[in-house]
Amino acid sequence: MWRRQLKIALYCSIAFVLCACGYRYHTIRCVKTITVPKAEPDAITVTVNYTAYMAYIHNKSDVARTNNDAVIRVVKGDVDGALALLKTGIASSDPAVLNNYGVALILKGDFDTGYQYIYKAAMLQPDNPYFRKNYLYLHELKH
Repeated sequence: MWRRQLKIALYCSIAFVLCACGYRYHTIRCVKTITVPKAEPDAITVTVNYTAYMAYIHNKSDVARTNNDAVIRVVKGDVDGALALLKTGIASSDPAVLNNYGVALILKGDFDTGYQYIYKAAMLQPDNPYFRKNYLYLHELKH
């Protein structure tokens, strides 16, 4: 009986390590300007700086290669090139690709569409703390 429990614990530990090591993250500084209340003469405009997380995928699939090339482009400042690469991987519905596409859209200035992709990534992998942080922080900014 104890051997079976030990075996189950070992398999669970290995599965946890594999899931936790599936991605490596890169932090990106994002800036959003918010005006509160909108269309008022005494409105206050605030610039908010926040950290978004982009994920590198640790496998050798075509989606992973495309995703990782796109993250490298964002880090180098080529957001347009990254968006073009990530757009080809969206059909895979990989949470990392969706998250990274959303972050790239936000960097480009399309906050609402980027928010939707980050939301999809967070819903596909609700236990991923980085996707959840991206979503929760953007949710606070939006509302």
